[in-house]
Amino acid sequence: MSISIIIIIISRGCKLTSLRGGLQMKTDEVKILGDINPDRLKKSLEVKNQILNRDRQVEDIVKNHLEIIILSMLSERPMCGYDLIKEIFAKYNVFLSQGTVYPFLYSLKEEGILKAEFLKGDMRTKIYSVTQEGKQIIEKRVYEFIEVTEYFLNSIRKIGSYV
Repeated sequence: MSISIIIIIISRGCKLTSLRGGLQMKTDEVKILGDINPDRLKKSLEVKNQILNRDRQVEDIVKNHLEIIILSMLSERPMCGYDLIKEIFAKYNVFLSQGTVYPFLYSLKEEGILKAEFLKGDMRTKIYSVTQEGKQIIEKRVYEFIEVTEYFLNSIRKIGSYV
């Protein structure tokens, strides 16, 4: 049996406003589906929910472990705050505001782990890089993070059958 319905799948970040007798949507990503099998619709929505749930979990992990992510990225190469935000978005599809990233950079600089230098000819852009002392601290923190994470993953694997 096939039912003729219209479904609008809305991506994160869109805005719905009600009008007389309908809805107006402001978004770039709208998909309209025509005749669809109810079982296929249910399966499609389940898959969409799984993807959204995974995206939320990734976002939570990134935000809860932002310091270690920033440290590991800056260990690879010096960057400004804006480049860190872009890189995190590219790798994890998580958008962070400047107000989230810069306090970490300032406190890591105060701890002596990072240093900040202006680009030649550009007194607005600070490039953050790891100090000599910071390299050892970062190495230790990354090692500890991996050790603790592996401990939790192993205990979860024991509980579930996710081997």
